[in-house]
Amino acid sequence: MSYDDNDREILNPKRKNGLFVQPDDDSAEREVTENHNRERFASHFKFADMYTGNTRTYDEDGRYNCGRCNQADGTKCLLVKILAINLKAGSCGDWENIDAGDPEMRLHEKSIASAGYGVAANGIGFGCQRCPYASAAYEPDSRGRDLYCGKGDFRTYSTACCGLNGAPEVGYRNIKA
Repeated sequence: MSYDDNDREILNPKRKNGLFVQPDDDSAEREVTENHNRERFASHFKFADMYTGNTRTYDEDGRYNCGRCNQADGTKCLLVKILAINLKAGSCGDWENIDAGDPEMRLHEKSIASAGYGVAANGIGFGCQRCPYASAAYEPDSRGRDLYCGKGDFRTYSTACCGLNGAPEVGYRNIKA
């Protein structure tokens, strides 16, 4: 089979103002589509909830802040080359839950930009519950996901998060490496 022979369906759901429009469909077929979309987001945008993606990057409190990250070492980060992290509202794309069984190394190799480090303007952190791309689901799915992700076209939990989280950030011109 050559690349040209690879006929596949390319989805093009309806959008409005840059976000997908939530269908009022709670069928099993719709859940199959949403599961594919959720897995796509896990692969491309580090989406995680308690069942999807790398579950080590899921925060059951839905805050995703440095103070709850396995890479934090006081006000320092073991991974990102930064003078100090904001424990309450800072986070990056490499956030992971604290686990005594997961030893870390002092690396300081990632830049602020490549890690996607930012500080949430809300002073609390990130997560779907604070994301402007999330809205109430038309109907919860069979797992109880009660929010709809307008960027990914799937239902989600309020405590989930991804790298596209749109929570407003404090400008990081003041953050230094």
